[in-house]
Amino acid sequence: MFNTILVALDGSDHARHALKVAVGLAERCGAKLLLCHAIEPHPLRSDLSRIASEAAEEMYERIGGEVAERVLGDAEQAAREAGIAEIGRVVQEGSAAPAIVAAADHEGADLIVVGTRGLTGLHELALGSVAHNVTAMAHCPVVVVK
Repeated sequence: MFNTILVALDGSDHARHALKVAVGLAERCGAKLLLCHAIEPHPLRSDLSRIASEAAEEMYERIGGEVAERVLGDAEQAAREAGIAEIGRVVQEGSAAPAIVAAADHEGADLIVVGTRGLTGLHELALGSVAHNVTAMAHCPVVVVK
């Protein structure tokens, strides 16, 4: 039914629940599991001087990479322990929903699994939830996990 399942991960409890569902689906379908983490753009770029902005950008990218490695590493270990043989990782820069959809399109995913809430907090109240936006933007089916 599904050949490639992309699961969006941000380290939240909802993302961990989404991972469990995605692992179960990948196991049943014999599908490849893609673990995806989006690194949001630095929010202070336009507010800092050029030199301070460059230093902040370097630190932000380093921290974002470390978080991505931790989140994806933990998810990969859980998927392997559940018996998933084919696992890929995708780290995409940009706002979460467009980054997740772009990764799914680029990797040829035919299903996206995403948690209902993540770590975005007040940001999602103003702009809508990532899950809602992924559902609206995706070119493939989306499973939203509570």
